[in-house]
Amino acid sequence: MIRITYKILLFAAAIVIFSSAGFAQTDLQIRPRQMAGWDVRQREGHCQLKIWVDNRAEIQMRGDKIWVTTLQGAPSYDQGSECSQPFPYNRVGNFQVHQVAGRDPVKVVQPPSRANNYTAAISIEDRGAGGDTYAFDVSWVAEGNVETAPAPFFDDVRACQEVVRQTFQSKNGRGTYIDFDTFAKRESMSGGRRGGPEQERITGGGNAKNPSVSRDLTYYCIVDIQRNEVISGDYQYSGEGVRMNDRNLLH
Repeated sequence: MIRITYKILLFAAAIVIFSSAGFAQTDLQIRPRQMAGWDVRQREGHCQLKIWVDNRAEIQMRGDKIWVTTLQGAPSYDQGSECSQPFPYNRVGNFQVHQVAGRDPVKVVQPPSRANNYTAAISIEDRGAGGDTYAFDVSWVAEGNVETAPAPFFDDVRACQEVVRQTFQSKNGRGTYIDFDTFAKRESMSGGRRGGPEQERITGGGNAKNPSVSRDLTYYCIVDIQRNEVISGDYQYSGEGVRMNDRNLLH
């Protein structure tokens, strides 16, 4: 009886492990190669993505990075994706995806917009056995003023994070830093008076550290989206700190 019970427990554990492996999420961050003629100032740009997928995956694009999340199946991997410029950090028009290879269709689940911080999301569901290589061309037209935009496109989230980082380091000194989360949220705001500047509130999360303490935080900024300028930025801690020793608390 004991042997039978032990075998049943082993079988149940194997089922749990197999189920967890089948539905585990795996994140891959890609910095695509630069195509010949790479030019950050061109109004029109495109990326040729080439991703191997087994079962289900989602691809997100923002700036010069691509994130691949494996939702089901074996971990996805890059097979030589390349771009003509970074994906714009601001207004994008004529966003299109043209599939070149792959046995099942790719789908745009989230076109880039201000509401999602100009992050495009594309899903792939590979129904065949063994996985397949999915190649598709993603193209766009930048609607902002690329001739005068800094860096070459104003990334208000990065600019906000830099203001918060400087504020944090001015209070905590050398040897301290913040690891910011990948994505942030936006909320439209009134300029405060008729004819005032159009503003947005950006909020996000991160983790602040020094050699002694690690603490989660939330940060927030007010951004003038007409002048591409961070008006203010600050942070507050969102939980108890994990203390490595008794010195140097974070402020």
